[in-house]
Amino acid sequence: MREQIVQEVAEVLINCNYLSVYCTRIHSCFDMLAKRENEALLVKVLENIDAFTKQQAEDMRKIAGMLSGNGFIVGERSTEYKLQDGVLYERHKVPAGNVKTFRGVVGGEELPKMRKFREMLVDIDEEKMARRREELKLSLEELAKKSGISKDTLYRYEHGRIYASEENARKIEEILGMELRKFIDPFKGRQKFVSEDTLLSMLGFESVRMKTAPFDILGKERKLLFAGEEADRRTMAKRAEVYSNIMDAFGSGSCFILNKYSKDSIAGIPVVRKKEIREISKARELMKLIEERGA
Repeated sequence: MREQIVQEVAEVLINCNYLSVYCTRIHSCFDMLAKRENEALLVKVLENIDAFTKQQAEDMRKIAGMLSGNGFIVGERSTEYKLQDGVLYERHKVPAGNVKTFRGVVGGEELPKMRKFREMLVDIDEEKMARRREELKLSLEELAKKSGISKDTLYRYEHGRIYASEENARKIEEILGMELRKFIDPFKGRQKFVSEDTLLSMLGFESVRMKTAPFDILGKERKLLFAGEEADRRTMAKRAEVYSNIMDAFGSGSCFILNKYSKDSIAGIPVVRKKEIREISKARELMKLIEERGA
């Protein structure tokens, strides 16, 4: 089932003109890192979205922030229910939905009109609601009596302060005789990041550290640098393949930062020893060394 979802998501990205790097063969907080012009999108595919961990969410948000992009989880169900078409869900503050919802969001075809937390929620179009109520010469008190919803709650709907339950939205729409639901953009507002102390930050890079990505450090100075630290040497060839594809897609640099290693590269990806980094003082010196070893 997951393989089928991965294939469907890949087709959506291709049809939407994204260039994608696939990480489905290694454990990662994302399965696809996609780029379209200046947009970056990280996608995690799971049958059950509840399997997405808090650490994975934190790492995905860090990477998205560094890339000025967004993250999205595509799945079929949660532990308690099947994901519905056109409904936006959330897991550890990362938006989620099924393939059809993802297609609508990424392709700009149709944004969801409902979001699911503990209950189904709707974003009321406050201007539309107020205008229609005035047209019908209906006060908030009268609308409250007809709908069984408190005046204070209606006031907050009409001023865009809270989401409405799906049931309350339906009641108001029936009384006012029109649809009031706004489309919900899961990517409204870019992810932010806070630069962290890493081996790269000492050289002037903005950088963040991850625990569940194919790379351990993501740095940015004049260009991006994806770096892997000490790990299971048996996975390094697979990681190197991902790094190479990321370099092609993002025009970035990549390297392994290791304590000791006899060669200057692994499967074409430069190796920089920690001792060498301590002898370097500027970001451009490291990037020059990486370029020389990757030639």
